[in-house]
Amino acid sequence: MEFNSEEDAHKFYNNYAFKTDFNVCKDYLNKDKDGVTTSRRYSYCKEGVKRKYEGDVMPKRTRAPTKTGCGTKMVIVLLRDIMKYRVHDLILEHNHELHIA
Repeated sequence: MEFNSEEDAHKFYNNYAFKTDFNVCKDYLNKDKDGVTTSRRYSYCKEGVKRKYEGDVMPKRTRAPTKTGCGTKMVIVLLRDIMKYRVHDLILEHNHELHIA
């Protein structure tokens, strides 16, 4: 799938995420020397796992875990010859239940 701009890709993936009830975060971004975005990754906001606390004193209050380790993502890359963004990597599988209303 190809997009005319990075914003179009974000709108598309964000719309898909809204329909399937999850949130999208702009993860990483690569730019060339002219400042043009060459690639970008959009990921699920609950991607990854929380790091263990390694301090001397334990925190007074611990929060419920928000990270699920879900690897859902979309990576787009710029095709320089036509100046459009193409989906390079797309993972739609979740490792947990979605709360679809």
